[in-house]
Amino acid sequence: MMRYARRSVCAVLAVAAALASGPRPARAEDDSPRPAYIALGEFTINLPMKDGMMSYAIISITIDAVPTAASDLRAVEPRIKETVMRRLMAMADSGVLQPQHTDLVAVKEALASSISQILPNSVRDVLIVRLLYG
Repeated sequence: MMRYARRSVCAVLAVAAALASGPRPARAEDDSPRPAYIALGEFTINLPMKDGMMSYAIISITIDAVPTAASDLRAVEPRIKETVMRRLMAMADSGVLQPQHTDLVAVKEALASSISQILPNSVRDVLIVRLLYG
């Protein structure tokens, strides 16, 4: 019984010491705005035929937006989706999108550039969440 009483007293003293030291300063991370992600969904792109076989790519894309521009990006989301679809189709026609030979960095940069033409200084990164070939 004494052992439990000592543990309780020690726990109370530890909490009291932590509270007595005063509030901790806020971390710099708490001051920064929260990230703003805009999920554009999946895009299915037909790839050029090879050996008479049809194939396609399914790509899920999310925009890592500048937090202050997130609502503006959401307001023009249909235009962004159309722009992304056109850019992906052009990349498929030029051979950039092909199984086992896709340069994801080039795809991300091309999409970020296209979206930035709609709303400059609004995109921090383009995240390719899923890429599937069939």
